[in-house]
Amino acid sequence: MKKILFSFVILLSIVAIACEKDENTNVDTGSIDCPENPRANVSANLQGKWMYGNFSMTEYWNTNPSTYLGNALQFAIAFKFNANGTYEQYFTSSSVSAGITTYQQSVTKGTIVFDEINKTIKTYACSAHYKRTRNGQTIEERDLAKSELTAITSYTYTSGSETNGTRHIKLTLGGTGNPLSFLYKL
Repeated sequence: MKKILFSFVILLSIVAIACEKDENTNVDTGSIDCPENPRANVSANLQGKWMYGNFSMTEYWNTNPSTYLGNALQFAIAFKFNANGTYEQYFTSSSVSAGITTYQQSVTKGTIVFDEINKTIKTYACSAHYKRTRNGQTIEERDLAKSELTAITSYTYTSGSETNGTRHIKLTLGGTGNPLSFLYKL
């Protein structure tokens, strides 16, 4: 239950950041070129794609039983850590409430510093793109302004393997209790 609550807090913070309005939408999301941000090469054992996801056990159908509305709540967070000290963070969520399906997604790009001695990660966001749909119609899609980005995010981490042998990184967002287990994806 604590993992779900922690995950929901992350979801709300990302959505709150992404939903702020700003007229300046000229953020470059095509590259990860942030010379002003710190970065450090990422060791081979931490490079790659890492993913965390969750969903509820509740599903909704329209009053017309042949129309499936979707899962009550599902979301995923993924990171791609590159050897050159850059990262991409992907977020997606879907929820059904009062017969309305809302889908949100974002991609954030920036630089990263792993401190393997102290087991900390700091991400430095450069750009982000956000999209929200309601019942299949795009409500909002835009690049976020620099002022809307969470410039620095700090995590502690441990790495290891699941019982089936899949590698994982357990990330704990600064100030929270329980880590989320991000699984390595090929």
